[in-house]
Order: sequence, then C-alpha cells, then structure tokens
Amino acid sequence: MGMNIKSEKAQRLARQLADETGQSMTAAVEQALEAEIARLHLQRDIAERKRRVREIVKSFGPVPEGVTSDHSDLYDEWGLPT
Repeated sequence: MGMNIKSEKAQRLARQLADETGQSMTAAVEQALEAEIARLHLQRDIAERKRRVREIVKSFGPVPEGVTSDHSDLYDEWGLPT
C-alpha cells in the first residue's frame, strides 16, 4: 500500500516536520494526520456540548420579570454579609 504525494509543498512540509521531530517522514505525517483528526473531533465535541447547553438553557424559558443578579442588599458597604 503506497501513497505518492505529488505536491512539492506537502513533501517539503513533511520533510521539515520529520527533521524537527526526529521522526521518519512517514511517522511525522501519520502523527500530524492523527493530531488533525483529533482536533476536528474535539471541535465537534465542543460544538455539540455548546448546542446541548443552549438547548437546556432555552428549555427553562424566559427569565421572570423582576429577577436580577443584583445581590447588593445582602452585603454592606465593605462587601461583608449583612
């Protein structure tokens, strides 16, 4: 099973990566491809988590009128609990 890369740029980059990592060109290309696939999977996982969080937040419905995150009535002027 072989692969013939005809792009001079791809060959140059593979050679550079191999030289910088001390690996063979094949090992360097395999590692780079595995890293890119892992990065893509991670991006998809993050996007899916964000989608699910948005879905959960949306399921709570709108914030009731008058509800705020202001808790200043619980603290004195020095920031200590009253």
